[in-house]
Amino acid sequence: MKQVFLATLMVLTGLFSGAGSALDEEIDEDYTQLVELTEARDMSADGKLSRKDSMPILLLVSQLTCPYCEQIKREILHPMVVAGDYRGELLIRELYMDTHGRIRDFKGQYVDNGQFAHGYGVYLTPTLLFLGPDGRELTERMVGINTPEYYFYYVDQAIQSAIAAMK
Repeated sequence: MKQVFLATLMVLTGLFSGAGSALDEEIDEDYTQLVELTEARDMSADGKLSRKDSMPILLLVSQLTCPYCEQIKREILHPMVVAGDYRGELLIRELYMDTHGRIRDFKGQYVDNGQFAHGYGVYLTPTLLFLGPDGRELTERMVGINTPEYYFYYVDQAIQSAIAAMK
């Protein structure tokens, strides 16, 4: 059933991706205000939750001024959260690597956000990491947006692989 939904969504996204109006932009702005992704602050606690509930962690590494990060949130992650896709199967977090914030890593140590991202070799945004409870990558990361029309499909496949790796 989920595959039929994904195929339909991909077709509709392709049909309407170029069509936009002021009303669409207004709706998009309101929509993005509706759902906030949980900011990554304590990966040690998230790792414990991941282990307890056997859920991988999808970590979006982004920057405040990254238009492609906003596109991923608006077109992929926000709708996924609103629809309840993967509820109880996936933790979704966002890390802003360009802020001066600090994050507690999987070992319980506090590091700068950028230092945490660089520890994974992340220097470009957006990057999606699919992590296990100990912080290791469960499946291939996704860097940038190569094919916007199929991006949701690729994210879904990576999530499925990460969920399977947790079992």
